[in-house]
Order: sequence, then structure tokens, then C-alpha cells
Amino acid sequence: MGQFSISELEQLSGIKAHTIRVWEQRYGILRPVRTATNIRTYCDDDLRRLLNVATLCGRGYRISKIAQFTEQELGRAVISCNDDAHDYSQQVNSLLAAMLEMNEPQLSSLLNQSIQELGFETALMHVVYPFLQRIGVMWQAGSVNPAQEHLITNLIRQKMMAATDKLAPVPPAGACRWVLFLPEGEMHELALLFMNYALRARHHHVLYLGQNLPIKELQEVCKTYQP
Repeated sequence: MGQFSISELEQLSGIKAHTIRVWEQRYGILRPVRTATNIRTYCDDDLRRLLNVATLCGRGYRISKIAQFTEQELGRAVISCNDDAHDYSQQVNSLLAAMLEMNEPQLSSLLNQSIQELGFETALMHVVYPFLQRIGVMWQAGSVNPAQEHLITNLIRQKMMAATDKLAPVPPAGACRWVLFLPEGEMHELALLFMNYALRARHHHVLYLGQNLPIKELQEVCKTYQP
């Protein structure tokens, strides 16, 4: 279970720390635990709830009404307002909340919805990339565990590969030719997969070699493929 300071909640949710404190005192929105030195700390459930509250506030709900919702009512309200394709921050918040619950079906559904409504590249740039940035902040703070990170990485990887498979094949003759790879020891390939998609979508021919490729292998590859 993650532990967050109020400044981390502010950074992750976009809600000012002062506002969070007011909501705590007036509406009991969150229930922080205090350390021996009287510092507020918040758990994953607090962050998930605040992300959902931020989503509803961004859609015009009054905080006094949100405070009366049960957890089930809060979840239903968030899902019901998740239909604005251009409200990127709301989509990111929904993804973060689903990640904290390890809710793979909801994560997949949210990603599919963004891709369908925005198009693959726009969804990646305006929803998925900011989502990964927020996860990076949480990882640095020790608030994302390896299982959550692996779930997200593998799910996004699946979406990228599925989108790439739908592209029409590009004959190598007459096309710009690229070799894409990560050098030995490099394993994080999401950015490389996106580049693979973007180049193929623009009718370039790509030889995708993936991760962890020894540099010494490239000479023979280039000799044969001639990028």
C-alpha cells in the first residue's frame, strides 16, 4: 500500500493542498493517518477517491453533493461522465484510479475508449503519455508497486502491437527504411513501439528488432537490410 504526503496528492490529482485540507475538515472526503510527528499521510484508497472527486468536480459536480456519495455511487458517477473525448485530464484520472484497484478490464476498456474516440496517436500523446508521467512520479515516491507497473506496461504494449498489426503492410521497395532496436541492457520499449507504429503509419518500412540487442549484431543487420 502506498503512502502519500499532501503535496504528492496535490501533484497527482491537480487539487491544491489547501483545498484538500478544507474538504477533509468540512466534508470528510479523506481520512489521513498522522505520523508520530503529526504529518498527514494518505493511502492508495485516499488517492483513488481524490482522483474520482477531481474528475467529478471537473465535470461540474458540487463538492457538497460528491461528499454524500457512497463508494459505489462515486464510481458510477465517474463512469457516467467518462464520455468527453477531449477531457484528457479526466481520462488520466480514471486510468490512475483503475490502476490502483488493479482493475484490468476497466483499464482496457478506458484505453479502448480513448483510442476509438481520439485516434491512436492522439490518445497516446494526450492520454497515455501523461498517464505514464503520473505513474513515474508515483514510482519515484514509492507509491506504485511492480505488479501495478507491469500491468500497465503490458496492457499498453498490447494496445500498441494491436494497432500496428492493423496497418497496411509497406513494401520495402521505394520506401524509407528504418531499423528500430534498443541496445543491450535496455528493456523499456514502449517509446520504441510507438515509433514503430508512427513510421509504419507514414508508409515507411521498419525492421523492428526490439529490446536488448547487442550492438555488434547491427553491422550484419545493416549489411543485409541496408536502411
